[in-house]
Amino acid sequence: RDFTAAVDNWRVTECCKEDCKVERMELRYGFKQGFPSGMRLGKDFKGRVKEWQRLPYVGPYEEMGESKKTKAGVKRLEKRAVAIVHEFLSLTVEKMVEVEKISHFRKWFGIDFNIRDLFLDHPGIFYLSTKGKRHTVFLREAYERGQLIEPNPVYDVRRKLLDLVFLGRHGSVTGGSKSGEVGTRGDSESEDENNE
Repeated sequence: RDFTAAVDNWRVTECCKEDCKVERMELRYGFKQGFPSGMRLGKDFKGRVKEWQRLPYVGPYEEMGESKKTKAGVKRLEKRAVAIVHEFLSLTVEKMVEVEKISHFRKWFGIDFNIRDLFLDHPGIFYLSTKGKRHTVFLREAYERGQLIEPNPVYDVRRKLLDLVFLGRHGSVTGGSKSGEVGTRGDSESEDENNE
C-alpha cells in the first residue's frame, strides 16, 4: 500500500502557492521551518539549514537500502530520522509526544541517533519542552501561539474536559482536605498527566 507523508503534502500545497518563498531545490527535499521570533539566526546557521534542506533522503515509507558510513551517508540517515519522527508526530492527535515514549520506537524505526539531540539540532521543525524530568517534543508547524492550528474533534473534546476539570477545581470545589477534593498541584502538571 502506498502512503504519502505529511511533509510531501505540505510540499505540494506550498509549491502551488503563488507567493511561495521557498526555493525549488529546498522545496523538493525540505521541511517546513518555523523559528521563534526572538531566536537570532546567524549566517552560518542559515547556511547549514539551507544545505540540509537541499539534501536528498529516503522518505519514511520508502525502503532504506544500506547506507555507507560516509559523512554524506550519515547526514542522509539523520534526515530520514527527522522524516520518520516528523511523520510520527503528524499522526498523533496533539502533534506532540513525550521524548521517552518516542525513544521506545527508535529501534523499530531504524533510528541510530539520540532522539533528544535530533530535536535540539532541528529547532525549526521541533520544539522541545522540559518540565521537571519530563521532556515533550512538539511539531512546531502544527502550533501557533501555543494552540493547535488545526485541532481535530478528539483534541477539542480533550480540551473541553480539561476546562471542565479546572473549572471545578477553581470554582466549585472549596475547603480543606475532604474526600472528593481535587488535587492541589499546578494546572500544567495535571494537564501534562492528562496528555499521556
